[in-house]
Amino acid sequence: MATNGKVNGNGANGHAALPEWHSTPLAEIPKLHADLDASFRSGIMWPLAKRKQELAAMARMMTENAELWARAIYADLGKPEFQANLYEIGVSHQALTAIAQLDEWAAPAKPAVPERHAKWSPTVYKVPKGVVLIISPWNYPLTLTIQPLIAALAAGNCALIKPSELAPHFSALLADLVPKYFDPGVVRLVNGGVEETTRLLELKWDHIFYTGNGAVGRIIARAAAQHLTPITLELGGKSPVVIDPTGLDLDIVAKRILHGKLPNAGQTCVAPDYILCPEASQKPLMAAFTKTMEEWFHETGGKALRSPHYGRIVNERHFRRVQGLVERSKGEVVFGEKQTDPERYAIEPIAIKTDGEDDLMKEEIFGPVFPLITIKDVDDAINFIESRDHPLSLYVFTKNEETKQKFIARTRSGGLVFNDTMDQMGIGLPFGGVGESGMGYSVGRAGYEQFTHLRASVDVPDNDEEAVSFRYPPYTEEKVNLAKVLSRPEVPEVHA
Repeated sequence: MATNGKVNGNGANGHAALPEWHSTPLAEIPKLHADLDASFRSGIMWPLAKRKQELAAMARMMTENAELWARAIYADLGKPEFQANLYEIGVSHQALTAIAQLDEWAAPAKPAVPERHAKWSPTVYKVPKGVVLIISPWNYPLTLTIQPLIAALAAGNCALIKPSELAPHFSALLADLVPKYFDPGVVRLVNGGVEETTRLLELKWDHIFYTGNGAVGRIIARAAAQHLTPITLELGGKSPVVIDPTGLDLDIVAKRILHGKLPNAGQTCVAPDYILCPEASQKPLMAAFTKTMEEWFHETGGKALRSPHYGRIVNERHFRRVQGLVERSKGEVVFGEKQTDPERYAIEPIAIKTDGEDDLMKEEIFGPVFPLITIKDVDDAINFIESRDHPLSLYVFTKNEETKQKFIARTRSGGLVFNDTMDQMGIGLPFGGVGESGMGYSVGRAGYEQFTHLRASVDVPDNDEEAVSFRYPPYTEEKVNLAKVLSRPEVPEVHA
C-alpha cells in the first residue's frame, strides 16, 4: 500500500517526476460530498450541452496526457506501452461515442398506452440519479475509473471518484489532472486506503459503482443497504474456456486464449481462468501454446518472464498469493515452467493439469496460470460450469452451431464469447456479471442507463374529467360492472 509522500518520482529516459501520492484528509470527505450534492441540486448537469462539455474535457485529459498515463501505469504495473495505449488510454473513444449518441439516449420516451390515456401525454423522462460514488481497482486503473465516469456524466450525474491506492502513480496523476480538466462542481476525487473508503461509504450516495472482488463487494453492498442506495458491482470470478475440438485450428485457438491471459500478466477480470478440454486434445493444445510463446517471445527464448512485452504482478502480496496457489496445487505442469522473478513480481505463464477440487480452482487466479481440466464432452463442460459460481465471461471454442445454442440456453455468465477471448470488452456491448461475478452493467448505453432513473410522467387535462369520473364514489352498480369489464380481459390459449 502506498503512503503519503514521493513514490518513485522519475519516469524512464529522464522524464520529469510524476506527481506525488497523498491521501485525502478525512475531514475533507464530507465537504466534498456536500459540495457535489449542492452542485447537483443547482441543476448544473441537466443541460445536455454541459454533459457533452465534461465528456469532451475527459477525452482531452486522456489524449493530451497519454505519455504520462502510460508512464504512471507502467510504474504501477509494469504494463507495456502498447497495452497501456490499447486497453487504457483508448477508452477515450467511449467518451466521444457518448457525446455522439447522447441526444438519442436522453430523449424522453413516448410509450404506447391504452387509447383512452393517450391524451394524458404519457412520457418517460431519463433523469440523473444525483451524486454517485465510483470506486475503481488497480488492474486497469484508467479504464475502470473512466468507463463508469463516462456513463455517470452522460446521464447527468455529479461524481466522486476513488481510485485504488495499489496504483499510487496512476492515482496521484489522476488527482493532479482532474481539477485541471473537470468542473469542480461536477467531478471530485478522494485518494486513500481503507480508512478513507470507509468514510466515503458512511455517506449517502445516489448510486455506488464498485469494481473489484467479491469480498469487498459485500462490504460495499452492506454499506449501501444502510441508505437503500442502488449499486453496481463489477466483480470477477473464474472465467472458463471450453474446447470443443472438432474442426478447430488449435494454433489459432492457442493464440486467442493466450491473448486473453497474458495482458497485464493475467490480472484482468475477464481473463480466461481455466480450460475445460477433452483428454485427446490436451497435448496438441499445449503444443500450440508453446509454439505461440516461441513466436511471440522469440527474443527471450520463448519465455515471457523477462520480455519487455509482458507485465508483472502488482505487488509482493499478490505475487506470493499466486505463487502459493501454484505451490499447493497437486497437478502436473503441462505447459511452461515454474519460473518467477521475485524482484519484479513476475511469473512465467504455465498450465497445470488438475481437477475441479485443486487449490487452483478455489479462487480467481488473477495471474498467468491455467488449470487444465479434463471433460468428456460439451454436456460435461456445461454441468461443470453450472455447478459453480457464474463467471463474468464464458469462452467457448467450437464450430458447431448446436453446441453454441446449448451454451446460450443452458449456462449463465456475464458474457458469452465464441472463438475468442477478452476483446468483447472493446466493441461497446453491455458488460456486467451474474451473481458472484457482479450485478448491473457498464459500457455504452447500458452504462448510461445504470446511472439513469426512468421517471414516468402524465399530464391529465381538466377536459378529461368526465371520462375519469367513474373512479369516484359512490360505486354504483353501473360503475362496478364497468370495473369488471375493464379488469377482466379475455386470455388467449397459449401452447408451448
